[in-house]
Amino acid sequence: MVSENLNNYMYQFIERICNEIGPRESGTEQELKTGDIIESELKKYCDETYQEEYISSPHAFLGGIRYGVALVFVAIILYWINVLIDLNIILLDKSFGLILLIISMVLIILTVSYFILEVMKYYEVYDFLFPKRKSRNVIGVINPLEEKKHTIIFSAHHDSAFEFNTFYYLKRFGQIIINIGYLTVVIVLIAIILKLIFFIFSIELTTLFVVFAILFIFFIPIILVYILFHTYKPVLGAYDNLSGVSIILGIGKYLMEKKDDPDVFPKKTMVYLISFAGEESGLRGSKRYVNKHFDELKSTNAKIVNIDAVAKKNNIIIHDKESGIGAKHDPKIYNSLLEISKKKTLNARLMSLPFGATDAAAFSKKGISAVAVGGLNLKEELPYYYHTRNDTPEVVEKEALGQIVELCVDYLKEVDS
Repeated sequence: MVSENLNNYMYQFIERICNEIGPRESGTEQELKTGDIIESELKKYCDETYQEEYISSPHAFLGGIRYGVALVFVAIILYWINVLIDLNIILLDKSFGLILLIISMVLIILTVSYFILEVMKYYEVYDFLFPKRKSRNVIGVINPLEEKKHTIIFSAHHDSAFEFNTFYYLKRFGQIIINIGYLTVVIVLIAIILKLIFFIFSIELTTLFVVFAILFIFFIPIILVYILFHTYKPVLGAYDNLSGVSIILGIGKYLMEKKDDPDVFPKKTMVYLISFAGEESGLRGSKRYVNKHFDELKSTNAKIVNIDAVAKKNNIIIHDKESGIGAKHDPKIYNSLLEISKKKTLNARLMSLPFGATDAAAFSKKGISAVAVGGLNLKEELPYYYHTRNDTPEVVEKEALGQIVELCVDYLKEVDS
């Protein structure tokens, strides 16, 4: 259904952005310029285009990791001082040691809460500690031929991620180390709370807490990995996620070329083509869009198909849920997409996203029908180009882009009918 010319158009868009703009950190001039280029392309295919500006603190999403690591180190040092006071190696009153223990507990709780709320669950709790930046979502609208009865949004994001050192140098082992790091911090917190409880009830178990203190020394190299977790240098992001942006442009171009075809162009369905900013900084752009348009999205029973990270043909991943952020997608949408993929003999699989999140989660968590489609198979593998300098146009196959366009257009036909 999709021509080679359309595949070439989408791939050339990816190359153009990589060559002319390069990496696109959230809230930077590069991100804004990319949004302008996307709108200029959408103008060719849409009845209306516009951009919506918003303010956010993009560095709050990952920028606090290093500070959290520093707090953990301070907490471990204070714990050690407390243990040395118990052993009478440091001759200070034990009440002073208690104060140190309470401070260390507070530091660990702050760190754990940051990781859970900001990094894992994408809440903007600590954003007030980081500088504000402007970003813009880019929206294109295609009106139906007849009266509007349905609304469908095809979306992607145009910012790119910081390089993850752990993924680039350690590959899949880096992901394991990150998970172990979470566990070590929890163990430190448990040890501190136990020691505090035992102190309150005057229970002497000095040997146990000396063992914990020694164990913490072995934790330090693991925790150090977090300091080097990511750089502040964004990657090109051809796969993640210029591929998705090229596909929404491809959908627009395809529909424009088929406007006189009654079997293709929507009769009753309003189509939105949206490229969000700030996805890599914690879904800032899509969350702002949902909050601003929530009543409209609910009243029109809007359906969202978010496209993220497409690289290889015959390898389509449809996410039923995103476990880390706690989002469950609409089974009516993903079952329809699976059925369409079977009819077209596309190799599509239903799979959860074990960590991270896509812009679809911003909608699903608010009760708006959404699903994420792409090539993010993070449950079984960690592609060498995921959030690394290897995320270049060369990793994207043109045919893969066309396959997602076909899937989306066929789903649009189903909704429209």
